[in-house]
Amino acid sequence: MLKKTLEKFIENEIILDIVSILIVIIVAKIFLAILSSIIQKTLDSKKRISVLNSNKFETLSKSLHSFARFVVIFFAITMILNIIGINTRSILATAGIGGIAIAFGAQSIVQDFIKGMFIILDDTIRVGDWVKVAGIEGEVESVELRNTKIRDYDGSLHVIPNSQISSVKNYNRGFQKADAYFNVSYDTKIDEVMDLINTVSQKLLSDKEYKNYFIKKLQFFEINEFSELSYRIRVTSTVKAGSQWMVARKIRLLLKEEIEKRNVKASELDIKSGD
Repeated sequence: MLKKTLEKFIENEIILDIVSILIVIIVAKIFLAILSSIIQKTLDSKKRISVLNSNKFETLSKSLHSFARFVVIFFAITMILNIIGINTRSILATAGIGGIAIAFGAQSIVQDFIKGMFIILDDTIRVGDWVKVAGIEGEVESVELRNTKIRDYDGSLHVIPNSQISSVKNYNRGFQKADAYFNVSYDTKIDEVMDLINTVSQKLLSDKEYKNYFIKKLQFFEINEFSELSYRIRVTSTVKAGSQWMVARKIRLLLKEEIEKRNVKASELDIKSGD
């Protein structure tokens, strides 16, 4: 269509082809610029009202721009091939048959891409979150369209295809529990245990470094277990997301110090943090 229109004004075939190709390239660049502008403006407007963080918007923006660039370049190349006399219909037909075969082999890639889009849009996980996905627990280093990268406690980097992420346990959303357990002998009265717990709780709330992490103070929760020589106490507190491990370590330290100070008898000391 473009070439036939220009034939009325340009008689030389070579010059005609060159001019036609230049027009296609210019129009493609203009169209791509318009698409990029629309994508950017749309994302910027969504960003102002969304809870998605900047990293996720950046990932989504790059993906949409790459897709738009691919589509525009594909059509531009098709038009240029037609201008220079190459029949693109047969090429597209062959590519279509090959594309079907490739599609069956690339299902997992498509699944990764679609799942990645939903992870980004739903804001399921963010860079810096401590999560457990696909049996791997660690800190999220990146969330991309094809995979999610998580570095575990030992320092190993795990690259997880997004299609394998069926459920997420996120330790950085909402409040968290900081628990601890300790054993005391049967001749230790429960009133003394309660007083011990209250003392540790007050120390935590008066500590400038830790007091602001608490949503609910440390308190007695239950007698968790009876053994032959002792019974197990569980204490619990509600803290801000991400602080549960640090607070739990401090709770264990203060409990041990207070147990030693009071000379509370126990057959064993078994203190650990909760999830």
